[in-house]
Amino acid sequence: MNIESKKKFIINVTYIVTIYAVLYFIFKYMIHWIMPFVVGFLIASSLKPIVRYITKITRIKGKGVPIIVISVFYAVVGLLIWFLISFLWNQTFEFIYALPKFYFENVEPILFGINDWLVERTSDLSPELSATISDIIQNMINYLATAIKNISVFLVSFATDIISNFPLYLISIIFTIVLSVFISTNYYEISTFIKKQLPEKFNSTFAEARIFVSGTLLKMIKAYAKICLITFLEIVIGLALLKVEYRVPIAAIVAVLDIMPVLGTGGVIIPWAIIELISKDYTTGFGLLALYVTVTVVRNIIEPRIVGKQIGLHPIITITAMYAGLRLFGFVGFISAPMIAILVKYLNDSGKIHLYK
Repeated sequence: MNIESKKKFIINVTYIVTIYAVLYFIFKYMIHWIMPFVVGFLIASSLKPIVRYITKITRIKGKGVPIIVISVFYAVVGLLIWFLISFLWNQTFEFIYALPKFYFENVEPILFGINDWLVERTSDLSPELSATISDIIQNMINYLATAIKNISVFLVSFATDIISNFPLYLISIIFTIVLSVFISTNYYEISTFIKKQLPEKFNSTFAEARIFVSGTLLKMIKAYAKICLITFLEIVIGLALLKVEYRVPIAAIVAVLDIMPVLGTGGVIIPWAIIELISKDYTTGFGLLALYVTVTVVRNIIEPRIVGKQIGLHPIITITAMYAGLRLFGFVGFISAPMIAILVKYLNDSGKIHLYK
């Protein structure tokens, strides 16, 4: 490698690092300052086709149609939020408090029983091996107990933070609603102004990304949202037949895990079924296994039809993106990082950017 090649390499690396540093600063810190505008702009942009369609049919000009569409949108969203809060809030809190009780009354005795059984079987063969196995199981029990306690404390603290910061959230919501109304009524002028401030090459790439997001990626998100809803309803019905308490929050958690790589529905239902079978609750245990089989079969049938042809990621990339997003930006990063990875893959494959070969 000659001097010029080295200089070019250093310049390219410095450029990429600078871009990533700026993006990190924007998403880590500035995004909180401009979030109402960003959300308002996204809402207005998403509702623009509806506004255009209604305007075309009714031939009503001016700002009346955007205001009506925005008002209906927020009315529907408000009703959904009210329903979710009123319906799920009590069950979720009861489930959070019941989780440690379930562990200490059902899971921990089984683990201690397994420990005693293994110690009894191995003590005659090798006392050292018996002591080692006992220590491993004891450490695992202590770790699980601490994890369960920490999860409960975290969830309670998270809910408390939401309640304590409600006035700030309310102000942000009000600003978002107001901004979305103003942006919707002046969408063309605002979008044109923003485009003029950006480089032409960036506008071209952004337009390509917008087409992809509004097309393939958005369709994929809708498809998996449908799959998640179907899984949620299946689990709610199944747990209701088994007369399981807190079925709604449990079904919501399992349905979300079902769309994630590696974990899936079995990551919760199978260990739960094993615990119930060991506890000699055969009805619930075999019922959970039947529910798992049903959910898995239905998922394998409907997923190809609903999702269809899609741009996928290797599970390693998906999991890595989730972990990196979680560490950098919290839960929002955990959800959005795989979508960003898919978008980057599309732009790189289409030649708009050149990050890897």
